[in-house]
Amino acid sequence: MAINLDPELQAVTDAAKALGRPHGADVPLAALRAGYVAGSQMQGVTDVTCDKIQDLEIPGPASAIPARLYVPAGTGDAKTPGMIFIHGGGFMIGNLDSHDSVCRQLANHGGSRVIAIDYRLAPEHKFPAAVDDAIAAAKWICENAENYNINPERIAIGGDSAGGNLSAVVSNHFSQNNGPKLAFQLLIYPATNRTVETDSLQELKQGVTLDERMLNYFHDTYFGETGANPSDPRISPALAPDHQNVPPAHIITAEYDPLRDEGQAYYEILKAAGIKVTYHCYPGLMHNFIQQTGVVTSARRAVKEIADIMKSALA
Repeated sequence: MAINLDPELQAVTDAAKALGRPHGADVPLAALRAGYVAGSQMQGVTDVTCDKIQDLEIPGPASAIPARLYVPAGTGDAKTPGMIFIHGGGFMIGNLDSHDSVCRQLANHGGSRVIAIDYRLAPEHKFPAAVDDAIAAAKWICENAENYNINPERIAIGGDSAGGNLSAVVSNHFSQNNGPKLAFQLLIYPATNRTVETDSLQELKQGVTLDERMLNYFHDTYFGETGANPSDPRISPALAPDHQNVPPAHIITAEYDPLRDEGQAYYEILKAAGIKVTYHCYPGLMHNFIQQTGVVTSARRAVKEIADIMKSALA
């Protein structure tokens, strides 16, 4: 398909191509992880100040789960809604620092305390380690919300890409197992069904940054050789047996993202289940746009819109 990126984004991708860097799947993992964090920090907004940022540790099923609390600017000690944020990165890369700017923006624009979690990554910790950590951390945050001046009845969960996948998985798990009642889910270009070959996957096999080879690398590293079935709802939340009691949701995709159609299909699934759900595909943008708010005006505007929707949902 013809790719007509936002002009500012096109300039960013052209500059990256000019450097002649190798494909991500050919880069040593330590370098891939470091580059992902560095790129996010260079491309994200850097002038976002919160009232308080505090590193935490949450009890996990195998070890303590690192987390970070963001208190919105101007909030002080007042109780606010909350958001559990789960970062993306193909279940292999990403951490609290790669999504620090995003969390600051979501906290300030959304008027909610954000607690970001840093789940275990593959290949050191394959499926279902990330799922187990996300469920345990989300449950603990909900149960201890009052300790952080978070209204326990107004807690959202959300994340991008792999984090959107895990957010949907946690929401489904809680709804099916009498877990904490979440108020909202914010799914940003989520991976939702590993068993289908959508039009967007076909059209964007070469992609812009996220392509077929990188997707397969992420997925093979995350659950390959584990015996896991891609149709397992903990991998493909679209295949959960029931979506009727999950929280209201807003789903975001990007025009030039191979995961675009999975996000739209998940919107249709939730809508058919009677869930209050909205959907928006951002034209001219690609996977990872929420981490490009410092260099792409439309990405920064999109994150503000996303936060406004969450704020309204949690009002």
